[in-house]
Amino acid sequence: MRTRAEVSVPEPQGRPAPWLALSGTVAWPWLFLGAAVLTGRPWLAFPTVLLTVAGFLGPVVVPSLLIGLGYWPETLGAFWRRCLDPRTLPARWYVIATGLVLVMMGVPALLSPAVSLRLVEAPLAFLAVGAVAGAVEEPGWRGYGLAALQERLPLLAAALVVGVFWALWHLPLFWLEGTYQAGLGVGTPRFWGFHAAILVGSPIYAWLYNASGRVVFSVVWFHAVGNVVAEALVDGSDVALEVGADAAVALVLVVLGWRWMTRRAAAMHHLDTSTERGQRG
Repeated sequence: MRTRAEVSVPEPQGRPAPWLALSGTVAWPWLFLGAAVLTGRPWLAFPTVLLTVAGFLGPVVVPSLLIGLGYWPETLGAFWRRCLDPRTLPARWYVIATGLVLVMMGVPALLSPAVSLRLVEAPLAFLAVGAVAGAVEEPGWRGYGLAALQERLPLLAAALVVGVFWALWHLPLFWLEGTYQAGLGVGTPRFWGFHAAILVGSPIYAWLYNASGRVVFSVVWFHAVGNVVAEALVDGSDVALEVGADAAVALVLVVLGWRWMTRRAAAMHHLDTSTERGQRG
């Protein structure tokens, strides 16, 4: 008979909280970006810019807080090194991720007669926006949210759930003067196309994250390059073509590459579990 001292109590530390992370990452920008909208000023005007920047930091702050509280199996420093260290991503995946961006955004641009180049206007600003957005958003969405949620749901379902929260995260920006989203308008075809592209694009992010061996920097790079292309290189492409290209790529990856990718993800999970057990032993 086991005594009370011998009864093992599950360790509360190290357990991810994906639903709390996703909900918090949406609630955080709604609070700060909502306040920014209420100022009635462009997002770059003071003090609106401070509220806007604070809102953008949701995918950084929320997972950091949860990890600090113990809702993750690694330290905060290890998490952020894994998310933002370019050395963790093999060279071929830079090529693959960049190639996906060119297919998803370059093809619609070439087929749209209204496309214009605008890189010459403010190249450094556009590059900075693209790079920073990828580094800020992806640790929260794929580094924490998807990584934790796909342990509880089928991978495709987890990817689509993250896509819904991801779309909700952007919603306040449509009412914030001066943002890219405000330029699309509310309720317009490009408004709906923006959200449709997020939903059909989320499985592509999930595929890239898992197929690269759960390297978060793969989606950081993919997101950053995609933003640079969208913001700096092309303007005026047809929304239906953009969503269609995203959907086509997602369909190809799901049909042809999903089984291979899920096997690789399962192998990585087995490796992670074995490593964790070895460290505990």
